[in-house]
Amino acid sequence: MIQGKIIKFHRELQGLKQTDLGKDICSKTHISKIERGLTEVSKDTIEVLAKKLGIDMQAEIETYLRLDLLLKEWHESIISKLHTKAKSLKKQLEDIVFLQIPDFYRSNTLILARYYLLIGEGTYAESLIKEIDSWENMTPYDTNMLLHIKGEFFLIYQKDYHKAISYLKNINPTYYNNPEYFYHLAAAHHNIDSRVLAYYYANKALDFFTKTHNFTRIIETEMLMLIQIEQDENFDNTKSGYPRLIEMADSLGFDDQKARLLHNFAYQQCRNGCYDKAFENYSQVLKILEPTNSQYLLSLEGYLNTSTKLGLLSQTELLLIAKEGYSLAKKLKDTMCQHYFQLHIFKIQNHMEKYYHFLATKIYPSFKMMGNGLATETYEFKLLDYYMEKGEVELANKFALSIVEKYRKNNELV
Repeated sequence: MIQGKIIKFHRELQGLKQTDLGKDICSKTHISKIERGLTEVSKDTIEVLAKKLGIDMQAEIETYLRLDLLLKEWHESIISKLHTKAKSLKKQLEDIVFLQIPDFYRSNTLILARYYLLIGEGTYAESLIKEIDSWENMTPYDTNMLLHIKGEFFLIYQKDYHKAISYLKNINPTYYNNPEYFYHLAAAHHNIDSRVLAYYYANKALDFFTKTHNFTRIIETEMLMLIQIEQDENFDNTKSGYPRLIEMADSLGFDDQKARLLHNFAYQQCRNGCYDKAFENYSQVLKILEPTNSQYLLSLEGYLNTSTKLGLLSQTELLLIAKEGYSLAKKLKDTMCQHYFQLHIFKIQNHMEKYYHFLATKIYPSFKMMGNGLATETYEFKLLDYYMEKGEVELANKFALSIVEKYRKNNELV
């Protein structure tokens, strides 16, 4: 009985004992049964108890019923990445005292963790994850939602892609009706260069986003699928799907998605040696985003890289951009981008020994630990060539062995 839960909540909120509330109305035992929904109770008794607590029971019931819908709407806005709506709903919810009732507290805490992941507050999300981990008797839904939250946390903030996958793949869709997690599985597999599984899970996520008419996430997921297709060495770059998606994002006013598409298109153009076109796309991203955006940092690094290759800027100008990027990365606590900009600084200053030492001792181990397959492989070849050229065979062999093991085939030949 909702009335009983409401009475118990306001009694405890006001610091009243059951005996105090029931005085001149009914016994302590009867109050206990009312609060637990174990007895029928007259409308008159409920009204007398509500009056003693100083509440409007009908208004309280409406708020109680509305709260469940608000929490659901808040979660859906987070899934759709509607930042403004999610922020507005969070503010509405904060004014509702019923969030402290056990019925709602756990749901609110789980969704709040997802909200912090959405807005880039990884530290707050981590503290909530620790709290949720201590809960006992969790429902199957809550247990699976926690797996999703942990997977997303390790994917985005820890960049531990294997650990992210270990959480996400254990989600049971029978109890957790949010196929959005397939997108995070796809992103994690993409980062370890597992293109087939990345495409497979992205396709499952796309089906969900299409059915729910979630255009923001449709664009995001199609972009992830494009990356898997267009990284193929035999792909014809003139048939790229990026221009279509960029036009779609532009027409819908999705600036963040447009920026990410331009960035990824630029990266693909770099891989194909089209540095001039890549430079133009990176430049567009920097005009769209604020420097506080993590995507801005990645595109600034791409802009610096293509500027260097095209010889568009002086050494002084390049060094200024590299130092700006390093400072921004440090401010945003983005270790990966700090490493990239530090590499640029060494390279621009022609400190190549420092460059390769930093690459071998900081960047390469970091990417290998995270499971970032593409970056790890790229730097293995780079370091192999460097140490071979220097005649440091032992160090060269270290990276050669890693490459050989990766491509070794179990051929049962005589």
